[in-house]
Amino acid sequence: MSRSVFIGIDIATSNVRAVAIDITGGPLARASEPLAQVIKGVDKSATQDSKSWITAVDKVLTRLCKQLIEEGFIPKSLLISATSGTFVLCDKNYAPIAPAAMYNDGRASDPLGRAAVVIKDLKQSGPFVFANTPEFVIAHLSDQPLAQIPTDTSHGLKMGVDLDSCNYLETTKEIASSLNITLPKLVLPGTKIATISNQIAAKLGIPPIPIYAGMTDGCTAQIAAGGATGSVTSLGTTMVIKVVADSNISGDGFYSHLLPSNRYLLGGASNIGGVSYQKFASDIESFNNKAAQIPSSNFITYPLTVTGERFPIKSSSITNLISTKPDSDVMEYRGILEGLAFTERYAYDLLQKSGAKLSQTIYTTGGGGKSKVLSQIRANILNREVAITNTTGSDMGAAFLSLASHTKTGDDLTGELMKINISHGEIFKPMQDEALNSNYQKYLSLITPYI
Repeated sequence: MSRSVFIGIDIATSNVRAVAIDITGGPLARASEPLAQVIKGVDKSATQDSKSWITAVDKVLTRLCKQLIEEGFIPKSLLISATSGTFVLCDKNYAPIAPAAMYNDGRASDPLGRAAVVIKDLKQSGPFVFANTPEFVIAHLSDQPLAQIPTDTSHGLKMGVDLDSCNYLETTKEIASSLNITLPKLVLPGTKIATISNQIAAKLGIPPIPIYAGMTDGCTAQIAAGGATGSVTSLGTTMVIKVVADSNISGDGFYSHLLPSNRYLLGGASNIGGVSYQKFASDIESFNNKAAQIPSSNFITYPLTVTGERFPIKSSSITNLISTKPDSDVMEYRGILEGLAFTERYAYDLLQKSGAKLSQTIYTTGGGGKSKVLSQIRANILNREVAITNTTGSDMGAAFLSLASHTKTGDDLTGELMKINISHGEIFKPMQDEALNSNYQKYLSLITPYI
């Protein structure tokens, strides 16, 4: 058996998770560490101490590598994934001038807009260095100047990137220049960008591991569940839909990340999901069992708990839609499950019409995959197998990319990812369901005013 292992790290909102896998993709060791609390401000800011990223990454690497080395494994590569749009603004000496702005910071709608607010509030003139989460941490691990660490096109996408030329849009360059901000150089995911320095390696008790450019957490979560070809539905608090395309596709509420050398990971995120049936959570198994005994719901709903939707409907005014009041709590729960499945079907149909490929099996991650009745409803309305995945998590997807980056030929991450055996659990096969199909047509009528 090969003693080589490949490490993936995901820097999430509340913690850092790391996993080491072997050449087959099987996990061998894991570690995690909490991050500093995200601070919400009255100005709609959402910030975090960026130094906690470094402290947490150091700790997980130390623990992970200690276990691996004791068992005779040799770490060959490291890849970091993080939340899309989180960044820290630094001065000319690469020290942060303010806490990191999170992906959901409400002071502006995009990273450079938030950077402009930070600069205005501090009344500084620069020059400044912009760093997404991965390059800030990699500069530390490699003991290299921050300005020398590039970012990948995936983490840089929200700043405005032309994926064809692997360069920033001209408007992005102009805005950065007006703010006296230096943006990180762009490289493709899978590019070797640094190596853990001998000094940091000695301090942490780890080898000097090569570091490769990664992708954002949404992309690595998709890769963990569906590899380079699978269509993935994440059913967490909200529902996220991801598919694969051969070209760069975008539209209202959805856009693409480049997976070199010839794939695009395309998708969007809805505001419905587990939050839609949260009030049933305390007795969820009982409601699942009872809902399974109902052939179909006698009412139709788009189960929003907030005003406004991102995808597959883009509307600031849409709210919870309901055709009629349900006659019981169980019927309400059943209707919400159908509403989730109908929205998933509509989202996939929308992406297919835009040119995306839909895999024959829909791979599922998140807590919603635990509901067998929901999984069967989804299989029936999608008319596709629904597979519940065992290999979930952005850290696992980062590890898959770490392996693919180390073993690839040229830029072909896609080809290497297709060699990895992804483990799946229960599979739900579609069955003919005329009542459900009839309800879907009613659902389309219900949402028509908003599409």
